[in-house]
Amino acid sequence: MLKPKKNLTIQGLSRTARIRLLFWVLVTGTALYIVYHIIIPITIKQNIEFWTGYLDNRWRTGEPLTDLLRTGLFQFFLLALGWVALIRLRSREIGQLRLRRSEQKYRSIINHATEAIFLLDSAGRVMEWNKAAEQIFGIPRRNALAQRIEDLDLGLQPSLTGIISQARRMRKRAFSEFHLSREGGFAQLGVAVSTIEPGTGEKAEQIGSHVVFVRDITSEKQIETRMSETEKMAGIGQLAAGIAHQLNTPLGSILLSAQMLEEDVEDEDQAEDIRRIIRQTEQCRRIIKGLLNFARPTGSERGRLNLGEVVRETTYLMEKTLKVATIEVAIEEEERSWVNGNRNELEQVFFNLLANAMDAMPHGGNIAVRIGRVVPGEIQVEFTDQGEGIATEHHDRIFLPFFTTKDYGKGTGLGLSIVARIIHEHGGHVEMRSKPGQGTTFTLTLPSARDDDTPDEVIL
Repeated sequence: MLKPKKNLTIQGLSRTARIRLLFWVLVTGTALYIVYHIIIPITIKQNIEFWTGYLDNRWRTGEPLTDLLRTGLFQFFLLALGWVALIRLRSREIGQLRLRRSEQKYRSIINHATEAIFLLDSAGRVMEWNKAAEQIFGIPRRNALAQRIEDLDLGLQPSLTGIISQARRMRKRAFSEFHLSREGGFAQLGVAVSTIEPGTGEKAEQIGSHVVFVRDITSEKQIETRMSETEKMAGIGQLAAGIAHQLNTPLGSILLSAQMLEEDVEDEDQAEDIRRIIRQTEQCRRIIKGLLNFARPTGSERGRLNLGEVVRETTYLMEKTLKVATIEVAIEEEERSWVNGNRNELEQVFFNLLANAMDAMPHGGNIAVRIGRVVPGEIQVEFTDQGEGIATEHHDRIFLPFFTTKDYGKGTGLGLSIVARIIHEHGGHVEMRSKPGQGTTFTLTLPSARDDDTPDEVIL
């Protein structure tokens, strides 16, 4: 079936096509003008009769051809106007083409930026919204454009209204930090707002009023926190070592004297008081031993070892204790997870975590250990128990020395601080997730070993 031909009109042509049509019309008209008014009069003698009259601008009757002269001048004037119009149209088209290319370049730059960037007009409506903003806030560009910023559900605490008002009032760049609600927690964002000075002209409003830059600083804040904790732990370790050495000798004398006194006392009440002194003194010595372990520098003997083997060996050493506590340990290793570390210290880390999980499950339960590579260059080990969980108000202090939620006499409060110290000095970090009644998960992250690291057999 034949399709009907389209009725092409000048109005149906694009701007570029119209300019091209005008160009060829002017070229044709100019060529005809040159041929008719310049070339022919020069090449043909003036007295030869040609077409409708003589080329000396006279009719056959001898009258001058003034109308023909006027026609030539009018044609020249029309051609000149046409060329001027063509040049202006072409200049405008080139300017618009350059503007489009500039806009494409600008849009490409902001869309490839790692920061979220969006532009607001004077009424707070979104004029631009890049891809990073889509990723951070989860709002597509088409849904954000022309919307008031306070009407968008950005999930920020507090809202952006305050910092935008501050930038408008101070007429300079304003910066603040915000919390972004996400599934499973919060992200920390650094937000900077710059005020764009109003321009003049018809398109001054199209430039915008404020440009907002948003950067995810969660990782930076976590690194700062870890560095602060490392410095704090180092200072506490030095203090603890000094105190431990000062207290160890007198406590030893007290314990020895109490044990000797117990042998000579016949009164049962007095003997029970002495045994209480002995128990408390031994508790003090356990605390001092923990202090020394906490302050002990890490061993220099490190080499390439498999974390899965270290976890299984530590679990085997605690097998009887775990069996008595009716606790089962399930180890899941995705692949052989090689790290560069000290075996004895990592065994102590896993021992402390298993012991901590046992204390959290007095009636027994299961401990899940998962070992694998989450991102290239890092190995993660997760210890998840089915215990009572840790209250939210204790999360910030759980790795501090001497902090414990256990009953008096059941712990020194140094186990998790030793875990954090050893992992930090191995170039890794420790994270904890817990909710009351839902158990606790400790996640250890360590840098993976290179292929050319010292093999496992040389580790002492």
